Amino acid sequence: MSHGHSHEDGCCGDASRRVEAAVARMKEKSLRVTAPRLNLLRVLAESAEPLSAEDVHRLAGHGALDLVTAYRSLGALEEAGVVQRHPMERGRTLYALATGHHHHHVVCRKCGRIERLPGCDTSKIEAAARAKGYADLTHVMEIYGICPGCAAHG
Repeated sequence: MSHGHSHEDGCCGDASRRVEAAVARMKEKSLRVTAPRLNLLRVLAESAEPLSAEDVHRLAGHGALDLVTAYRSLGALEEAGVVQRHPMERGRTLYALATGHHHHHVVCRKCGRIERLPGCDTSKIEAAARAKGYADLTHVMEIYGICPGCAAHG
């Protein structure tokens, strides 16, 4: 079993601590902690970047988690705030464990490389939405470009 590396900024601790924190959040939200969901959390915790449902299914290993369960569980965990959803261009969706620090990514359109961006300041935009009377706000935002490696190879 290979262990992924935690984020470079070190804010997330090791994978097992991240899984424990996610399980604690599931219990707070009265979500059932099942073996497939634990496998899914483990895969997300060990990944240094967001993953698609297909990636999670593949990395969980043979028979650990079928694809339908992966999709359903990711949806339930995202609603509960355990998992953060990252909608991508062309209709793809990636998922990562929510760390409590909301953050965004920059994605290379050519090679698909994903890098985490520091912080998130959408306070002005959210204040404008609140001024219009909206409550319980969330947002999703990814930034797209061409990474230095792809730009160099023209």
